[in-house]
Amino acid sequence: MEKDWSVQDGSDCDLNELPLVRTWPSLAPHAEAVERLVLMGAIEDDEIRDVLMRTPRGVHALPLPICEESVHIESSALRMPWWSDVDAPNSLLPGIYETAQVIQMMEIVPGDSVMLVAPRGNWWTEVLMQLGASRLRVVEIDDGRREELQRRWDELRLDIVADAVGCSVEWCGLGEAYEDAPEGGWNRILVTGGLPRVPIGLLMRLSYEGIAVAAIGEETGTVLQTMTRQAEGEFQAHWLAIWNVDMLQDEAAQRLCDMSPLTEIAPLDSIESARSNKLAWIRANDEPTRDRLGPAALLDMIEEVWREVSATTEGEEEDIGLREVLAQDLFRMGNVLQRLGILRVAAEHHGTSYLLSPSPEAACYLGMTFSSEEDGLAWQRKAIETNPNYGGSWNEIGESLLQRGEAERAIKWFRGAINSMNYCERGAAWANLARAHLELGQSTSALFAAQEAASLMPEEEELDELLEQLGEALV
Repeated sequence: MEKDWSVQDGSDCDLNELPLVRTWPSLAPHAEAVERLVLMGAIEDDEIRDVLMRTPRGVHALPLPICEESVHIESSALRMPWWSDVDAPNSLLPGIYETAQVIQMMEIVPGDSVMLVAPRGNWWTEVLMQLGASRLRVVEIDDGRREELQRRWDELRLDIVADAVGCSVEWCGLGEAYEDAPEGGWNRILVTGGLPRVPIGLLMRLSYEGIAVAAIGEETGTVLQTMTRQAEGEFQAHWLAIWNVDMLQDEAAQRLCDMSPLTEIAPLDSIESARSNKLAWIRANDEPTRDRLGPAALLDMIEEVWREVSATTEGEEEDIGLREVLAQDLFRMGNVLQRLGILRVAAEHHGTSYLLSPSPEAACYLGMTFSSEEDGLAWQRKAIETNPNYGGSWNEIGESLLQRGEAERAIKWFRGAINSMNYCERGAAWANLARAHLELGQSTSALFAAQEAASLMPEEEELDELLEQLGEALV
């Protein structure tokens, strides 16, 4: 006789039967993160690899108001703020991946003269210097930000490094950008802000066979392009990928694109404080695809993941917890990496998320990244210990037991998942419960569970087939 198919609360499940956590992934140091991009084929140039390994972006970001040495946010796929007002254009440091892609496109040769427009802190300036630029003009549109960049540059003693490597670094506003150009033009030009059209004004200052890299506004967003000067008045452009950057101010764009006379540009807010630094870190990843580089499908997926995870930043600003916000952003980014199949890095994002602010979601998704069943079960146990009402982990444990042929034990965990207060995918647990009963030859119970699953997931064709199969068996 079949056992009663009625659903219990999972109280007969024993967490002590599951293994304890023995492996806790966390974000790797910056150099290791760069090395992984090399192994993945995202960084092909050995010189860029070496330079990126010795120039971490963290020192150029605003101070992180969390004092934990083991939290290597700089190596994560999150953006980092370098300016306290993240609503201002180009106030974020892009990730290592985006940086590597853009810098590689410039094909810098030692001795090149380089113009960098909208520098986004000093990270890319340092990278270009270390790659061998002999003359580097940094064009920051806002006077206050330019002064702050110069102050930080000197504070880090990078002026001494520039002298040592033979690089002349110049700081100027947009009004001086075209003055005193190298004979024959600039070898390389990089614009990190979006432009409404091809910057003819800039390209006229490019040397023959020189390379300019900029993001140009199109219907699909700002598209990263490389442009080379072939002959007098002739340029060749290559479209590469969407790079969703902030647009430059209209006055600045007109100057760069049309060689228009420079009009006055309103200064940006230059107030910086510990409180505003905190808010900058809290809001740095509010817009999930800002500064992301890749195909439209990838950016759409990132948007989808961010929407799926409920916001934790509601309420008064002074009540917002930075640890909780960073934890949630790391969890979201871990989900993105998990969907891309980059499981090791996804696990590190989830592990650091849990370290900053323990949540059952981070533990559960971390458990899914392991190929080892023992490690996976251990983190599902950790999720339930964090919040017994999180049904996702009850279901994951049941699936693991079912896969190794322990259908009787699995049923208890599926029942626990169905009765969990915090679980929005009960249809999946009902479907798994149906499969477990079917595994035990309990057709009546399997049919009931499958009917419940179908009512919650009416578009699942696999359930329709299962119901038809069970109905025929009971006739």
